[in-house]
Amino acid sequence: MGLLASLAILPACTNVDPGLVRSGLTSHFQKSPEERKAALAEIAKADNWASLALWNTALGEAMYFLPDGYQSNLTKDEDTFLNYVLGAYLARYPDVTYDSLDKSLFNADILDKAGVSRERFEYARGFGRVWLKSIQDDPKNRAMKERVTLFRQRFGSSNPDYYTSIFSPHKIRALLRDDKAFEAFLKDDGSATAWVQNNMDINKTTRDKTFQNLTIQDLLRPVTIGVLPGLAS
Repeated sequence: MGLLASLAILPACTNVDPGLVRSGLTSHFQKSPEERKAALAEIAKADNWASLALWNTALGEAMYFLPDGYQSNLTKDEDTFLNYVLGAYLARYPDVTYDSLDKSLFNADILDKAGVSRERFEYARGFGRVWLKSIQDDPKNRAMKERVTLFRQRFGSSNPDYYTSIFSPHKIRALLRDDKAFEAFLKDDGSATAWVQNNMDINKTTRDKTFQNLTIQDLLRPVTIGVLPGLAS
């Protein structure tokens, strides 16, 4: 069972337990080189909830700052996938170890057989950590960071994980990059309410008692803006 196939048995939400993505990665590395190449092409499409779950979990907020087409760029070959996608996942979830990915119920030495040594694994983690930091530090991303701040202020929260747990990162990314929709979200309660209703992860809010008694009016806060921060082309 490949990465997307193993994720496809889960409920249709795109905020997935990182451990389940880990299981999917284990399955991915059990494939032959040819099968893994084909699997990367499917992951790059990001056209179904399973592939989106991988991107959301591996990249999180970092995807806000990446240009359109980043999925294809980061899966163009296995080495790139290891450095950027696996590396970002490992950087964001430091408790994931080589051994936890290298073994499954019926197999062992999965990564080693796929040509991924412990050294290569930890290199990917370090690469991902540096890459994620470089995204945050890049001056070109200042306007997007300002938009993210406005998004958080709309909810009265400065905790980045709080609302990315309610809304999938790829949905937030789409909103932040749409000038007209984002301005309406900030200025018009009706537009903001519609966006929340259409994009909230129902599975998450149903399970988490924090959200069960909240109304949209409880979530939203007024925000004052002048000119919307312009994104670099």
